[in-house]
Amino acid sequence: MKSFWEIDDEGYYTLKKINEAEISKAEKKLGVTLPGTYKKLILEQNGGYTIHNAFPTTHSNSWAEDHIQFNHLLGIAEDEGIMDSAYLIKEWELPEGLVLINGDGHTWVAMDYRKTKENPAIHYFDVEMEEDFKLADSFDEFIQVLYTAEYTVDEEAADGEYELSEVHLSKKELEAIFELDVLDEENLYKIQYYPMVDLNEIEWFFKNMQYHIEKTKDEDDLYEVASTINNVLLLNPNMPINDKINGNLNQIAKFLEKNKDPLIVNLGEHIAMKTSFLW
Repeated sequence: MKSFWEIDDEGYYTLKKINEAEISKAEKKLGVTLPGTYKKLILEQNGGYTIHNAFPTTHSNSWAEDHIQFNHLLGIAEDEGIMDSAYLIKEWELPEGLVLINGDGHTWVAMDYRKTKENPAIHYFDVEMEEDFKLADSFDEFIQVLYTAEYTVDEEAADGEYELSEVHLSKKELEAIFELDVLDEENLYKIQYYPMVDLNEIEWFFKNMQYHIEKTKDEDDLYEVASTINNVLLLNPNMPINDKINGNLNQIAKFLEKNKDPLIVNLGEHIAMKTSFLW
């Protein structure tokens, strides 16, 4: 099996190690047989970020014209990972009979057990666009063609034909920034002024910020990203919050508090404190 995981025992999606007996118990609770390759991957690492981040498709979607994003695979734990599928299906009004393996609330990738109890096809769902289409006939077929998509800001942005407003940054412009591998100082300054009003967009915002926090290797860059999150909380003392946002912020704080740099640790503590006031 080719390399699949971006090995990280403390990543946001990585759960505690699991054994075959626990997987069998999960299958019984779900009422399905999970694909053999999925189980092998979960025994190797129980969920987490993946080396590749995209799956090719000719079905145009809200993410891109030629692919969907797939940067993590959910693992197995009680009320976490794929075992949270029933709750998420109800929360996001998805069809019954799915086991969700990737998603951010607005879009999902799932094993489709609507007409079977084993060997499920893999489907893509877009809640806002009300889309449901098949990506692959099996999990094995799905993971075999995952690849790495390189993201850059569109040509107009690169050529400087328009400027991102620090006050009126649109979601489209912010999506372009989030697609960058590194969030530089200029873009981080703009990000902190994104309006924290809509609950779904706030969830999306902090999920992306957590992703960048955990992917940033350079400590100076990490400090800048963490400072931006801290500033966002300072600028939005009455920001609406729910379980998901609270969880994201606490995971960010815990991640930063494990750092060796006392300045980064201090930022983690500040974020945790501000989160507790919001909650």
